[in-house]
Amino acid sequence: MRSLQGWIFVVGLMALGNTISCYVDHSFLASRLYTGAPEKANDLAGRLFGIWTLVSALLRLSCAILITNRALFNLTLLSFVIAFAHFLSEAFIYKTAPLTVGVLTPMIVSGVSMLWMILAYCFLAADKRTNDAVKENFPRRVEDIPLMRGKQRHKAE
Repeated sequence: MRSLQGWIFVVGLMALGNTISCYVDHSFLASRLYTGAPEKANDLAGRLFGIWTLVSALLRLSCAILITNRALFNLTLLSFVIAFAHFLSEAFIYKTAPLTVGVLTPMIVSGVSMLWMILAYCFLAADKRTNDAVKENFPRRVEDIPLMRGKQRHKAE
């Protein structure tokens, strides 16, 4: 789980970088992603893509910090499914994003992330003892979420 947590954190940081790129200069959308229809990658598309990427980044960073939160875990998994489906449909249905390095990279990252998260979920559910421990780690109420800081966190681990 620690490796998955680190992976999701790095992917979230990369998404933050892409968000900044969308607002600074959206031309990379036409030159690297949507090369099949570069005229459609305008200012508005850049800002929309930037907001979508920002929401995904914040969700993924939150999941990396609170990996045991079932709702965040499921929403993060769903964000990878949506990203994969988006690039798949742009490549094969709408033909606006031919399979180039710029399109294959987010498809590979989202595909690997989806598989890893599904495997982690299935692996945890397969072992009864682990499954019980996972259920205990998922808080039922907001008040049950531990807020450990500093030395207290290290003692709990």
